[in-house]
Amino acid sequence: MAEADDPQGRFLVRTLDDLKNGCNVTIVAFGDSITAGYAVRRGFPSFWKEMLQKKYSDAKIEMINSGVSGDTTMDGLARLDWSVLSYEPDLVTINFGINDCVLGLGLDEFEVNFVEMVRRIKAGPDSEILLLSSQPLETPPYDGLVLDYYQTIVRVAKQMDVGFVDVYGAWMRRLRQGTTLGSLILSDWTIPTRPDTG
Repeated sequence: MAEADDPQGRFLVRTLDDLKNGCNVTIVAFGDSITAGYAVRRGFPSFWKEMLQKKYSDAKIEMINSGVSGDTTMDGLARLDWSVLSYEPDLVTINFGINDCVLGLGLDEFEVNFVEMVRRIKAGPDSEILLLSSQPLETPPYDGLVLDYYQTIVRVAKQMDVGFVDVYGAWMRRLRQGTTLGSLILSDWTIPTRPDTG
């Protein structure tokens, strides 16, 4: 998690303070199969909790994985109340995009759905929020298309004044260092094989 001097730190002030002070912290990881951890033993939220618990050993961290395989932002919006708001979390991460792209949900609707999710979280539990992009795709036409969705997420983050985590950029740095994309995702899937690729 970003520290206060990181670019995203200003979006996590309350959560970081609670972690450092050994408080109870509830985090909801909200998204699609990448969050859920489809076809892998554990999704990234479980590894993230381990990392946070090791760093903030006195904190009592509840990590809720609200990822559902196949979900688009439309699906996410429909289940926001019981998948996110009902937990009154301190922090929410939101990770959608690939299914919206592949299933042809338009960019305008994608953006409206993202904005509405953020608006409702702010109006409800007022959780701190991080929006995430996802990794590159192996199929070049879709990889090009999905970038438009990731750029839309960046725009929403700026518009709604919430944090953004550039997962795509982190993966591209790994690829430029010589790691092959196929070694980081499951065969014939877009699901990451390891938690350290973000």
